[in-house]
Amino acid sequence: MSSTRVVPDWERVPAEHRLLGLDRRSFPPALFVVAVFLVLTVVVPRVDRAVDWDDPVLAGEQLALTDDVVFTPIVGWDVETGFRVGRGASARTSGEVVIAGDGVTFQVVPDDFDGTPVQLLEQVEKVTTRTVDPTFRVDGARSTLTTTAGDTGVVQPYSSVTGDGLVAALVIDGTGLKVTAYGPPAQMTAAAEDVKDMIASIRTVDGSPA
Repeated sequence: MSSTRVVPDWERVPAEHRLLGLDRRSFPPALFVVAVFLVLTVVVPRVDRAVDWDDPVLAGEQLALTDDVVFTPIVGWDVETGFRVGRGASARTSGEVVIAGDGVTFQVVPDDFDGTPVQLLEQVEKVTTRTVDPTFRVDGARSTLTTTAGDTGVVQPYSSVTGDGLVAALVIDGTGLKVTAYGPPAQMTAAAEDVKDMIASIRTVDGSPA
């Protein structure tokens, strides 16, 4: 024998608050949640895609890696992370640099290091393979690189699922510089000279304020 549950008066939604059997008082919170969801998933991505972002390198500009180590990026490449050198070649703020151009990303990460460029390169390859990109694979022999200022380092090509690239290591006055450049194979080939020139431009400067 079935029984029908009688809804107590205190559970019933008053007629003046009902719409299609629903409690109209619950509509504002529900609509707020829906509005937030639409803003985050639809509006914000569309605005982000619609707004052009660029910070191109101008002729004569340099980026500061440390207080006294700088390099000259290629004119027209966009600065994604980094600090420009001030007047008189002084570096008031410095640190990691990431720039992009022609489909290639170029990154320089400075840190204290008291070993050799070869030791730094081996450390970079080990860390990258184990913790950053498990698909990272060295693809060629190491070669020596020399900057225009006469500092010597090592460079080695690599590949991963993100594209082809190279990793280079320099040690200048106790600062280790990890340099990476990566992108699709065709773009890496086209930008090879630009990448080489940027690595070669790394040098020390007088770090005194201008």
